Amino acid sequence: MAHTGSHFPSTTGFTTLDFTSNQNTRVTVAVSGKTQRLQTGSQYWSFSLKSPKKTRADVMSDYAFLVEQNGQASSFTITPPEIASTRGTATGTLTNDATVAAGQNSCDVGGGGVGTTLLKGDMIKFSNHDKVYMVTEDITFTGGNDTIEFHPPLVTGIDNTTTITYNDVPFKVYLTGDNIRYATSTDGLYQYEIKVNEEI
Repeated sequence: MAHTGSHFPSTTGFTTLDFTSNQNTRVTVAVSGKTQRLQTGSQYWSFSLKSPKKTRADVMSDYAFLVEQNGQASSFTITPPEIASTRGTATGTLTNDATVAAGQNSCDVGGGGVGTTLLKGDMIKFSNHDKVYMVTEDITFTGGNDTIEFHPPLVTGIDNTTTITYNDVPFKVYLTGDNIRYATSTDGLYQYEIKVNEEI
């Protein structure tokens, strides 16, 4: 039985590929040419991870973990390299300052270190649910109530006990296929690539 909620082994040396924001929109075009657009379902992230070349022992440890997920059946967390930490200079603990309802795209926070930053495109995660969000406006922390804007809108409300992760952000994901492959070459090293979708 797969251990749902377990964390993928270290992604040191991995490459993040094809990072994608997915949002379904239903478009209806009338005979007149007028369009109606309606977003359906929740936004989610998807990406691929390509491993560095590894020894058989190292690859088999990863491979056993992936096989244990039973294809698409189970979810696990993974910290994708390159994109999982801020490009800014924020330090310390960020804490949401007030209750914010689901559906909102911003929150006021305290912390972060005066004069430090989060930048557009940084990923953040709130401590009370699994969804990962993207910062949509640069922010420089002043030590007061500073506003973080993000996308997509909150899927779960947050309150003044909610903290915000901005480095080593874990994504809760599942594999996009049921077949897990690895390859080896004449140098005796092994390599594999996986594709995952964020679980909402």
